[in-house]
Amino acid sequence: MVLTTSILPMTAPNNTIYIKNLNDGINKQELRSQLYALFLPYGQVLDVIALKTPKMRGQAFVVFSDLVSATSALRAWDGELFYDKPMRIEFAKTKSWATLKMEDPNFVPGIGTTNVPAPPKGEKRPREADDTDEKTAKKEKRAQEPAEEEMEIEDDD
Repeated sequence: MVLTTSILPMTAPNNTIYIKNLNDGINKQELRSQLYALFLPYGQVLDVIALKTPKMRGQAFVVFSDLVSATSALRAWDGELFYDKPMRIEFAKTKSWATLKMEDPNFVPGIGTTNVPAPPKGEKRPREADDTDEKTAKKEKRAQEPAEEEMEIEDDD
């Protein structure tokens, strides 16, 4: 007897769970509040992200404060009916901004993987070195170029 197991793509455990196959006819605010209420018994819910854009319709993310809560919620609700559709739940591929903010108080959302601490209030973030070197080189090149002279056009009478 040969046992076959299906190989499912598993993502690494994460504090954030990704839910798909949600009923997309539900109001965004109602969906967020119902998901919050549904997953609150499993641990502290930091955030519920549900977008209604065409690309993200029927999907949501629930961010928990710890991995144990996310794991227990995933195991309890994967495949269960929610508004007449079975939810498909897995761990999110990346950490959420709420998790990153909890781990690093200096985290600034939207900067990407090269996260630079926020500058003090009222100051600007310094430019990256490569960008300023290119601009300086362009300015020097323009300074070395001779100024263009105007040409006179004669009118034929």
